[in-house]
Amino acid sequence: MSNAYYTYRIRLANYGSVKVEKRDLNNQSLGDPEGKFGYANDLRQTIDKLVIEAQADALTNDEPVKALGEALFDALFDDVLRQDFVGFYQQVVVTEDRILRIELDIDEASMPEVAALPWEFMRVPSKANLGVLWLGTTPKVVFSRRRAQWFPAKPIQLAPNEKLRIALAIAAPSDLGPVLYDKVEASLKKLAAEQSDKFELLPVLLKANAETVDGLLAQKPHIFHFIGHGRFNTENHTPKAEIAFVDDIMGESDWVDSEFFAGLFNTFRPGVVLLHACEGGTLSASQAFVGVASRVVQQNIPVVVAMQYEVTNNTALRFALRFYQQLAAGDPVDMAAQYGRRTIALNTQYKRRDFATPVLFMRVADGYLFARAGENNNQVKPNPETALVKVPPAPATLTLPQVASLGRAIKENFSDEELRAFSTSIDVDYDDLNGGTLSLKAQELANHCRRHGKISDLWQGLYTARQSVDWAAALA
Repeated sequence: MSNAYYTYRIRLANYGSVKVEKRDLNNQSLGDPEGKFGYANDLRQTIDKLVIEAQADALTNDEPVKALGEALFDALFDDVLRQDFVGFYQQVVVTEDRILRIELDIDEASMPEVAALPWEFMRVPSKANLGVLWLGTTPKVVFSRRRAQWFPAKPIQLAPNEKLRIALAIAAPSDLGPVLYDKVEASLKKLAAEQSDKFELLPVLLKANAETVDGLLAQKPHIFHFIGHGRFNTENHTPKAEIAFVDDIMGESDWVDSEFFAGLFNTFRPGVVLLHACEGGTLSASQAFVGVASRVVQQNIPVVVAMQYEVTNNTALRFALRFYQQLAAGDPVDMAAQYGRRTIALNTQYKRRDFATPVLFMRVADGYLFARAGENNNQVKPNPETALVKVPPAPATLTLPQVASLGRAIKENFSDEELRAFSTSIDVDYDDLNGGTLSLKAQELANHCRRHGKISDLWQGLYTARQSVDWAAALA
């Protein structure tokens, strides 16, 4: 099977419609079909009932698991889109033997309960006549969650023979339940010993807090694997995902919210962050980790994986070890996650929720995360989202009136959250920009790039992020 791929991007921005973007091997459009979003009435009741059973770990045979997977598929694919998908799958996978990459883009801000649904369960209904096809585990289909507004992360350059460095961080406060990490630590040590040419396990951090995590990240791990407790704090009537660190004096829990935790990755950014709720944790702990994950990926972290349900350490290890091994072999990250979920499914026979537990958030455009220097690796491809962007020459400098004009154009085309992510993508600390409003922040970003010789980075980034905007006209 060739590593070339087609893309089927599913976009949900409202409760009325589902929009699809189909792309060929060269990222050229193959059409933009639309359908009706079916998460309503009887189908919604069916999904909600089965989701509650999944949350309670009450899916104990394959029939309700299949029912949930097919109901979720039907919610996204009405009759028109189902026929379109079946035809596309037949062409790409069956006829051409290519990879079909499926990307799910849901606006979490406007549709949080829809984004929280376990889409990793999706299974093509038998009425489609495609045989058995689980979207989250089938090898020739690669499923991930990816927002179009996320700016593509650059591949991480590895030196020849450089090993993938794994950081394992444990947070086990004395006033909370035990964190069972022994098997995870032992398995990662075994992996590093048996494949010493590919992996290096950094010294394990057993009392994770902000300061010790910062020190661990300073060792520049490629993979950051965190095990601990999570929760949703509802004190202010707005659920806020939090993670428990270990207070360095008393050893008790020190709860930090997702924004603070994500901010720890501003200086040293690993390629992969894996968030693993401790075995025996509550459902809300696992859901909190998914909330934290969606925040961490906004810090320009290329890949974040979170477990949306509490699973045994054995199950989490099955996924993690296969995932890390596939990454070391040079596979795209979404394909590595697909194989990880498949490993779980083969050991549970789709009779439990476990295979659908790992949630992958990805902002690497083609999935290839690591590029090794000095090797002609034909797997590492140009970013398909930037390769076709025609960027006019960047101005050598900006006058102050041009700074003001460009700032206004940026403000009109970015929300505050989008501008924060964009600033991070061009290595500018958004919080260091002067101004308390979006308008002032946008102008200060342009001025910062003028003062620090980053106009070219700003220019390329703007044309990549907002291809339909004539940024040169903003300077006229």
